[in-house]
Amino acid sequence: MKLINTLIAVSFLACSLYAQSSKERDSRKILRDRTYQPEATTISGSDNSGNDQLDVSESDTGAQRPVLLKKNGLSYFFGYDSKLFYQSNPLADSAELKSEIATGVWKSTFFSGAGLGVIDMDSYILTPYVGFSLSSTDYIKSDELLNDQDYESSSAYALLLAQFGNGWSGKVGVSYSSDYLTSAGEEVFKEFYPNISVMKSYSISDAHRGIFETGIGYHNSEVDPLLEGDDIDFKRNVDLFASYALSSTLGAITLSPKYKISYRDYQNGSNKDRHDLIHELSLDCSAYLTSYLKFSASIDYINQDDSEDDADYENYDVGASINLMARF
Repeated sequence: MKLINTLIAVSFLACSLYAQSSKERDSRKILRDRTYQPEATTISGSDNSGNDQLDVSESDTGAQRPVLLKKNGLSYFFGYDSKLFYQSNPLADSAELKSEIATGVWKSTFFSGAGLGVIDMDSYILTPYVGFSLSSTDYIKSDELLNDQDYESSSAYALLLAQFGNGWSGKVGVSYSSDYLTSAGEEVFKEFYPNISVMKSYSISDAHRGIFETGIGYHNSEVDPLLEGDDIDFKRNVDLFASYALSSTLGAITLSPKYKISYRDYQNGSNKDRHDLIHELSLDCSAYLTSYLKFSASIDYINQDDSEDDADYENYDVGASINLMARF
């Protein structure tokens, strides 16, 4: 009951992210509309075998890569991730313009996090978890809409993970992220994102594992309005989501396909009564070259259907990354 009360209390924390009409976008919109990015941190709890695998997925919060938590005491990790990928629609725009600004992107991220001990609650285990990251994003293509749009991001998050012996887990978290234009040193985006979710992790076979997750989040971003007459409220939305992922180990290679569906309800300002339905498909192929060095190749696709038909778009990313991480 204490856990349920905690989850309910955190779930009512507020906040939002805005997806602007493609007809109204300017060149700085690429930093202001992050709806085509992966959502805030998700965690996969232990499976029936008792493995304490904490899978913190790459996200807007900057949380990266798997971390194996100790059963007792503190666990800590830090690392570096370098990713080079092709992005078909960096402005998340529905107009034909998107084909003219497709570009290569180089993203570098330093990250760190810690599990703050394991708390035995008899029927489940609680693990507090915190972390932060610093990253830079550079657009390879020279274009008048992309020039001077390279940016740096910082993020931090706090999570409370509850793991049950039957493979179910619950997570309450809040993240904060901020973007700065590299050329001007100007903050153009900041956001708080409280969220709550439940997960089921289970073994299909020795080589295959399934993970189901569903939850709710509430975005709150602070950005100067792009259109005269708009205000901060136009960016707030409730985010309902569900996803299913597989993890298949084939020798030294791990294949991880995932599907996610999200529903966003805008409740304030000029976007009141607007609804978005978002489909995301991804496939990651990774292999550990050493115990601390991992290579990954991935493809991600996203399709957003806006109820007002002026912010529909699709985008896909194809690329590869090197991830270096130390665990203690």
